[in-house]
Amino acid sequence: MTTSLIKAGLSLLRMMPLSWARRTGRWLGKLVWALHLRERHIAQVNIQLAFPHLSEREQTALAKRSVEAAGEWFSELGRVWQGSRSELDKLVVQVRGADYLAQAQAEGQGVVFLAPHMGNWEFVGLYINTLIPLSCLYEPPEQPGLEEFIVKARGRFGMTTFPTTPKGVVGLTRALKSGRAVGVLPDQVPRDVSAGCNAPFMGQMCFTPTLAVKLAQRTGARLFYLIAYRVDQGFEVLIQPADDAIYTEDLTVAMTVMNRGIAELLAPYPEQYQWTYKRFRVRPQQGPNPYHRGN
Repeated sequence: MTTSLIKAGLSLLRMMPLSWARRTGRWLGKLVWALHLRERHIAQVNIQLAFPHLSEREQTALAKRSVEAAGEWFSELGRVWQGSRSELDKLVVQVRGADYLAQAQAEGQGVVFLAPHMGNWEFVGLYINTLIPLSCLYEPPEQPGLEEFIVKARGRFGMTTFPTTPKGVVGLTRALKSGRAVGVLPDQVPRDVSAGCNAPFMGQMCFTPTLAVKLAQRTGARLFYLIAYRVDQGFEVLIQPADDAIYTEDLTVAMTVMNRGIAELLAPYPEQYQWTYKRFRVRPQQGPNPYHRGN
């Protein structure tokens, strides 16, 4: 799909009422499922690994709902990436945990938001930026012309974005030392083996990025989970402090604590987690690749 088609599709979705856009997204998810595309396979593998206690029928149903939820996430981007500030504000149904953020700001502490691939992480980043200046890393997309569009969309309310380079990490560090906030995806598998470690998540080992905890160690910043759950009429925003055990110098222990927190936070809406992503990759590879279709 070309950049121009993506932009046109998102513009069309923006004009729809949210309920219609989400319905369209679910339809796209149903199509992906019916066509047996790779996202269906990945979701089924992930659900089997993460929820072994469910019956095969229950696993299939949850995997299907997760693929449809991924379609909803895409359908919401029309409003998230192109909507006005007032349009985004109207999508906030409830905010839980804002007092924690206010306390950290009052104490002059930097804040690292752990925003897992849950609900709509694009929306929650834009929203939190209206409360505290936010800096984030981004990985340049492979699609030509799409990078400029995404960077502009994310930065239209003042968010600072850096590419995933050493200079970008320096930018995040400086933001934290000045008492500002940064956002990190704590469940995105890093390409560099030195950027993470294998730690358990949902009972399975997976390669987990250590950037967020390292930033907190360097700057004294506080770590908070940040999620926008998809609910009727919009989103429920949650800001929750990470467990104190995450501040240990032992990175494997810290990553285990972080992953456990993510698992607890996805429990109310398991279908809203991005199960279409190969989360259970490990580095170095230990045993067979669970996503290989020959397995």
